[in-house]
Amino acid sequence: MRIWSKLSVAGLVAVALLSTAAPSNAAGHRSYGNNTGRCNATVLGGGNWQPLCLFYVHDGSGAIWGQDGSVYDLRDHHFISGTGTGSGQYVKNNATAMESEYWEGSGGTVWFNSGYQGNYDFAYDGQGGPLYYTWNENASTEVGIGVG
Repeated sequence: MRIWSKLSVAGLVAVALLSTAAPSNAAGHRSYGNNTGRCNATVLGGGNWQPLCLFYVHDGSGAIWGQDGSVYDLRDHHFISGTGTGSGQYVKNNATAMESEYWEGSGGTVWFNSGYQGNYDFAYDGQGGPLYYTWNENASTEVGIGVG
């Protein structure tokens, strides 16, 4: 009986250790090239912005959305009306490309999950391109952190 008790305790300890192990690291992808020139204050409506932009169409020709600052959850954000295919659609889980105009040299990141979690795509200032890990699975954006 004592052997079974010791084995049971050892098994419970092993299960507890496995359940508290750190999750695997998120995978990241760098988008580069494909600067459309559309991610600027003129298109986005004023201000001295250094935005991170998302596009509905993978080559940057469709509807655009941009934000000067990080967005914890894209749930209530829409692509700008009148900017092409996808205008007015929700941004969350609908973007296929990105572009960063964040001037601090650290660029921007598009996250798979809300709250800046999960896999991500990133681009440095003046760069962008099709999303890889977050293609139509994008839930938050972060600027100025330079995860890459």
